[in-house]
Amino acid sequence: MLKGGVIGIANVIPGVSGGTMAVVLGIYQRLIEAIGNFFTHKEKRKEYVIFLSIVFSGAGVSIVAFSWLMDYLLTYYEQHTYLFFIGLILGSVPSIYKTHPDMKLSRSAFLTFCGGVLLILLIFFFSPVHHAPIKSDVGVSIDSRQAIMLIISGFFSGGSMIMPGISGSFILVLLGQYQIVIRAVKNINLLPLFFLGMGIGFGIWSFAKLIDILLKRFPKETFYFILGLVVASVVPIFPGIPAGLAGKLTALVVFFLAAFISYRLGDR
Repeated sequence: MLKGGVIGIANVIPGVSGGTMAVVLGIYQRLIEAIGNFFTHKEKRKEYVIFLSIVFSGAGVSIVAFSWLMDYLLTYYEQHTYLFFIGLILGSVPSIYKTHPDMKLSRSAFLTFCGGVLLILLIFFFSPVHHAPIKSDVGVSIDSRQAIMLIISGFFSGGSMIMPGISGSFILVLLGQYQIVIRAVKNINLLPLFFLGMGIGFGIWSFAKLIDILLKRFPKETFYFILGLVVASVVPIFPGIPAGLAGKLTALVVFFLAAFISYRLGDR
């Protein structure tokens, strides 16, 4: 449930990937299997239901409980907050590498790793916007056009939520829906969240099914692709170095603390 909570918090922040956090916390492959095979593997459905219920309940509670906190931290401690997440990401690299027993570098593995890196860099450098502050005057009224847009945005956002390195909330920023969604979460406005949830549910299942197939047929190449996504995901969220000696020292402590936590969690 705590790991689900971390994934939920990550999905609130544009630029931080919930999929990356799932990899960092060592539950990514199990999560993909449970979602992708939920409707086809009846004999394991009870196990999947219990596992997904725990993870998603943790994520849901943290999204509601921490939306205000993350807004505060990003407003007043933006650099340190992002450096904490970068520490979590980089600290997970050794555990990701050890996830599959055969990670010997090959030509195909190298190419898929580069493909993962290139995908993140293309999204970052060719996106028209990287950060979007929350505006208090953005409304949450819903008409049919807005409902359809929320469903479509939810589909692509849901798919990106389980792709390491690609931020689901950042996709909402690019599609112009982030401010509407974050205000709906803060105000517990259920109607826009319902339409968004429809799209997210289908997007998560569709992408999870695809990734589960790839993990079973091309495990080493898929893990190298994921590793490329994770490593490159540091670039879009790097906030720069804080000014002043105290700011730099605090940033180092935050970064290495997060890296240590991530590394230890990767062994569990």
